[in-house]
Amino acid sequence: MGTHHGGDSGNPPPDGDHPPDEPIDLPELPPDLKIPDDPSELAAEAEQVRRELAEKRAAEAGHPSFSFFRPRSKEPDAEREPSVGGPLLIMSVAVLITLISLFAMAWSGSNRPTGTDPEAEPVETLPRVTLTAADGRPVSLGARAPVAILLIEECTDCAGLVAATAAAAPAGVTVAVVGHSPPAAPPGLAPDVPAPLRLGDPYQLVRASLALEAPTNAATVVLVDADQRVTHTFATVTAIGQFQAELNDLAP
Repeated sequence: MGTHHGGDSGNPPPDGDHPPDEPIDLPELPPDLKIPDDPSELAAEAEQVRRELAEKRAAEAGHPSFSFFRPRSKEPDAEREPSVGGPLLIMSVAVLITLISLFAMAWSGSNRPTGTDPEAEPVETLPRVTLTAADGRPVSLGARAPVAILLIEECTDCAGLVAATAAAAPAGVTVAVVGHSPPAAPPGLAPDVPAPLRLGDPYQLVRASLALEAPTNAATVVLVDADQRVTHTFATVTAIGQFQAELNDLAP
């Protein structure tokens, strides 16, 4: 005969069985509650509930409710990104100073004697150089072309060469003698020989502008035609015969 569990006999259940759960009183649902057929319609309400729970947990932990409203912490000075304004200003000032220095060097180079590079290309046109004559007048060499220029800054025995050049120069060709200061008039000139133009060049502007070598105890002769072109340059001259033929070619 089989064993019957439970029933209305009132006998207690055997070991291992549990009495039925007691009924739970559930609250009544509100009369206007509507359960949508599509669960996605509850997304907004679910998001609101999650937000409220997150705020509650954050409040209990002692943090602000919304982390994105948290004020930005102040970074130490060492960790802050450097500003680019300062370096740009310093760089601009450095470039400006460099340009000014280059301009000053170029300007001073045209007004002070400089060393001559032996490999420098010859100058074909006479630069605009203005010197001081013996009577104090400013004289532009280009305005006197064609011209034979004798540079005798350090020459102590060039008076005879100057006189010979003045006597041999063709008509219309100016002979200009240049020293640190206007040289003395050469002695022994014939009455019909035009006196050479005596000019002072204390800063050696002619040598610097024509890239000539430093002065020596001989003369340096530069021949310039009527178009102000430098036709010949003789670095060391002691006698008229060294450039007599080229001097004759300057005749206008």
